[in-house]
Amino acid sequence: MLCAALAIVSCDAPGPRARISEEVRVLDTYPFSDPNPVPVLATDRRLYPYHTFEGYAATSEPREWKVVTMENDLVEVFVLPEVGGKVWGAVVKETGHEFIYRNEVMKFRDIALRGPWTSGGLEFNFGVIGHTPATATPVDYLVRENADGSVSTIVGATDLPARTPWRVEIRLPPDRAAFETRVLWYNPTPLEQPYYNWMTAAAFAQDDLELFVPGDAYLEHSGRVRPWPEDEEGRFLPLYRNNAFGGHKSYHVVGALNDFFGGYYHDEDYGWGHWAPHEEMPGRKMWLWALSPAGGIWEELLTDTDGQYVEFQAGRLHVQYSPGADRNPISQGAFDPLSASRWTETWFPLEGTGGLTDASPHGAMHVERESDRLRVVVQAFGAGADTVTAWSGGEQVGARAVALEPLEPLEVEFGVAPVQPWRVSLPRLGLEACSTPGATGLAGVCGFGGEPSVSRPFATNAEAWDALPETDRLVFEARELARGRRYAEARTLYERALAAEPWNREALLGLGALGLRSARYEEGLAHARRVLQLDTYDAEANFLAGNLYLALGRRADALDSFGWAARSVGFRAAARTRLAELALEAGDLAGARRHAGLALDHDRVSIPAREVLAIAARLAGDETGAARARAELLELDPLNHFVLAERYLAARAEGDETAGGAEATRLAASMRSEYPGQTLLELAVGYANRGLPGDAARLLELAEEVGGGPVAAAWLAFLRGDAELLRAGADPAFAFPYRPETLPVLRWAAREDAHWGWRYLLGLNLWALDRDAEAAEVLASLGDDPDYGPAYAARAHLARATSGDPGPDFRRAVEVDPDNRLLHISLIRHLQETGRWTEAREASGRGRERFPGDFNLALLHVRGLLQAGEHGEAIRILGDTHVLPSENSGEAHRLYEFAHVGAALDELEAGDRPVARRHLEAALLWPASLGQGRPFDPDDRLVRFLFDAAAESPDGGPVPGAFETVTIASMRARADSLADAASPTAAIEHALLRRALAAAARLQR
Repeated sequence: MLCAALAIVSCDAPGPRARISEEVRVLDTYPFSDPNPVPVLATDRRLYPYHTFEGYAATSEPREWKVVTMENDLVEVFVLPEVGGKVWGAVVKETGHEFIYRNEVMKFRDIALRGPWTSGGLEFNFGVIGHTPATATPVDYLVRENADGSVSTIVGATDLPARTPWRVEIRLPPDRAAFETRVLWYNPTPLEQPYYNWMTAAAFAQDDLELFVPGDAYLEHSGRVRPWPEDEEGRFLPLYRNNAFGGHKSYHVVGALNDFFGGYYHDEDYGWGHWAPHEEMPGRKMWLWALSPAGGIWEELLTDTDGQYVEFQAGRLHVQYSPGADRNPISQGAFDPLSASRWTETWFPLEGTGGLTDASPHGAMHVERESDRLRVVVQAFGAGADTVTAWSGGEQVGARAVALEPLEPLEVEFGVAPVQPWRVSLPRLGLEACSTPGATGLAGVCGFGGEPSVSRPFATNAEAWDALPETDRLVFEARELARGRRYAEARTLYERALAAEPWNREALLGLGALGLRSARYEEGLAHARRVLQLDTYDAEANFLAGNLYLALGRRADALDSFGWAARSVGFRAAARTRLAELALEAGDLAGARRHAGLALDHDRVSIPAREVLAIAARLAGDETGAARARAELLELDPLNHFVLAERYLAARAEGDETAGGAEATRLAASMRSEYPGQTLLELAVGYANRGLPGDAARLLELAEEVGGGPVAAAWLAFLRGDAELLRAGADPAFAFPYRPETLPVLRWAAREDAHWGWRYLLGLNLWALDRDAEAAEVLASLGDDPDYGPAYAARAHLARATSGDPGPDFRRAVEVDPDNRLLHISLIRHLQETGRWTEAREASGRGRERFPGDFNLALLHVRGLLQAGEHGEAIRILGDTHVLPSENSGEAHRLYEFAHVGAALDELEAGDRPVARRHLEAALLWPASLGQGRPFDPDDRLVRFLFDAAAESPDGGPVPGAFETVTIASMRARADSLADAASPTAAIEHALLRRALAAAARLQR
């Protein structure tokens, strides 16, 4: 039971109570800025309709941040609802030890897919890959006290591209030194969506840190399997200090059947850990910045005084998958249509245990064996009693009753036979540890039934892939692309498969689903019907066909198809939910309740089915039933905006203006995320999809209270059939339509009103649905009408994607909006990429005059100078430039190296070898001002090669041993590999390599 659903109130239950409060704190902040008005479709379609941020500060300023503090007598947990809802940090009160690292500054840097990210804490990542799109921006949240004495902060948002809401309840018990995260994530759409979740926590990086992550292998991002805990070189990787080699580390550890992992600082005698059932969170990843300056530089980039960190990450899948050349069983995850996921995790501190051998939601234990003695250290998270029992060689050797206080380690020793296996158990705490002789990486893991490991294959037979028919390979790759939200590429492969095998079921279903996703409903239905010609009872094909029929308004066919799909266990709940919505649209309230009830019989978490029940009860005048349905929704999803929408609509239906106004205020106030307008529009579209356009319009009347926007205005005008509502025109700034349902709305608006903005938004919507040719045609019709620079930039990017000439529009964008720095950057990059170097240098010069402090423009200008051979000026500019992470900064050091290499070649050609060598010595440096640190093994072959070329022997002849380390042949091979490179920087390198080879031939004859 909840003490309060939407606000803090006191609870009178006896016993200890946790405490929760909200305050505004002033923190040193390195802010982000410059939201990019050019649709992200131009660079990464997976993220649309989000926009990126392109501005980052080199200096801090004081800023106010809302902080929620949750505490009991043992620990404190801090939450930042305006920074992705992340846990800012967690600390043990008595010792001050942080078991979730807290970064005391908000130092945003361009790291996440959208850009801004700040290190530390515990962030909640949902979506397709990487850091969640909401990681640096406000989310919806509420705080509450619970009847059991615990307190909760509930945070959440919606992954907009997939339309999948996620919620995380951060719950602190009244008397335990640990907190929980309780997660609900659901897919309310009829389509499969990407499935990616990782809960990412930070901890201090210190030389005394040892990682306790049971397993016998780890996976790279590509799924390639590597040995753990010792690598191929015999290095024991769980010791942080042993990772002083190579680059950044991602260890996705696998192989053990256990529920925990953590880390321990042996010098300071404390640590941290995570627990969740193996079947719910099998993913356990450790992330380490490189221990070279390449990683060390990020300490200064991301913190002021808190030091370097590591990340311990728990995931719903084995690996954060990024396809590579290695063939293995790891693939993209999929979120089934109209389904939900729920799970719970525990995050805890360790104090004085010496390490971590087992953990549970109630405590942790570390066991060490020294010859014939077994040392057991137990730490409970709450007060209690238990019995520590030990066995040696199958015989019980001791049992000690113990009284336990939270965070007070208790040590027990037992005598054991030196060579016999041992086991230790504390049943009330749910702790058990076992010796595992000969099982590398599985020390202490008891597993299940005495089996500590799992035998799941993580490698694929070398012959397997080639043995598959070509169509199967194409379909597999297409499915992987679709699950990675790369739909256009998926379509191409599905079409190739279908060309080879016109009746391939999987290819037909794949193209049918893409048809539904892109609003090509007739085309998608044709594919689904071909599958039904093969098997009329095919459940997946029937479910797909039902949704396509529904989109086309063919409701009888939809009902028939969903009925057959509902016979399959795999589609039963989803199909019943669709049948309930069909009945609701038809006014059959009893039928709607019946189908929704049957859906809940098979999926009691189904949010859409419960929403149907709430609507049906309201429309039937059943206030008791409506209140019950709303309460059940809030029990599952306390941030559910639909519940507040229902209360608002009920008050409006009753004609109570006062109550309606109050409910409208509550609904608008609940939308605290970065995109309240999208939240409201998603609600309205949901009602329209269920045949309730009046309810949808009443919700959209509130649009101005949550940011408004032209898309919501178009929807309201469309629902009311009132084109006069369009006459104000469409301000397209940061309006990014993407839903298939919005396509007919914008087509109507573009017909009914002449303002160019409606056609621009229609073009974006088509582009978002991978209908590029149609989008290009619509945007071409704008001509020179827009007085909005980003519209031209968007059209330019689309022209490039459709083999058109983007140059005129990139130039026009800067002419129309010369004060937009990002438009200058787009133009310069286009000019460089197309070899218009003179014009590019003129454009970058003008850009630097207008934005003199911008390092991105400085780097682009340097690139142009290098192409022109103006190496001295390039060196001067780089010496005055302070670089932060950005899309362009990744090559900052390469430009620096090339500038000095070019200058060295100039000096060699002038006959001044000493000055040339000084430039080459400078080229080997890694100035911190350029935002990159030196890796352990940098690729400096070109510089080393020129050192040999510039060497002088006493007799003036060839230098013995020259070109042995870096051979002339290897440099020729490198030059040949870059001969046709499209990258402007690669072209510069190619020219330098050719000059270097010529210099070597001339100087070492």
